Amino acid sequence: MTYNQLLIDIDKIPFDRQGIAENLDRLLSHTKYLEERNDVSEPLARGLLDTAPAFIHKQIDRLLLHLDDEVDIIAWISRNLMELFFMLRYMYSSRERYDEVIKEQLKDLKEIENKIYPNGMPSENATIEVKAFQSDMKKLWEAMQEYGINHKDLKKPLSVVAYATGAGLENEYACLWKIHSKYVHPTSYVLFGKKFFVYGADVSHFFWVIAQYYAARNLGDLHLMIESVPITNNGA
Repeated sequence: MTYNQLLIDIDKIPFDRQGIAENLDRLLSHTKYLEERNDVSEPLARGLLDTAPAFIHKQIDRLLLHLDDEVDIIAWISRNLMELFFMLRYMYSSRERYDEVIKEQLKDLKEIENKIYPNGMPSENATIEVKAFQSDMKKLWEAMQEYGINHKDLKKPLSVVAYATGAGLENEYACLWKIHSKYVHPTSYVLFGKKFFVYGADVSHFFWVIAQYYAARNLGDLHLMIESVPITNNGA
């Protein structure tokens, strides 16, 4: 299976139901292929293969499930795939940037912990897995402090525009990001616009195409990444 089988020419991406069904089936086949590639051991590539294909798979499953739902749901799925594209392109550009993004999860995790567990610990009714995870995280934060790293000083996660700019994709961001934002937030356009157009077929077709487009581009990049790293002999 190769990236040449993916539809990345936006003018050729289907918006008729049969064409979409066939293309989504093709995209799912590629995600499954990448998820099963256990012959890649290079750390950066392995880290992305362990996470990105599964995320793309989930978005395609959601697209299948919600294809006939209102357009704001499709826009949300499409935006997730576009944001992933900017983020992965940023990470591909250097090991330093890859590590930078990986470390951002610590800032997010601590903020989430503070909101969900304001007393510092999960409730007595929490599962064993949650309690064990919380205990491990407490040890991690304590170890970081011993090295002079305070979680309050952790770098704030980058914005989407920073990923896009860092990856040299400013024009793509400018062309497509804002139209998604009009639908995934309670904007004036969504609240007060003419419903026959706001939720019309033309807009649905647009987001159907863009979602398929970014799913394919992400998968194509992952295919190219595999081709550029050493392959071990224990894989499929």
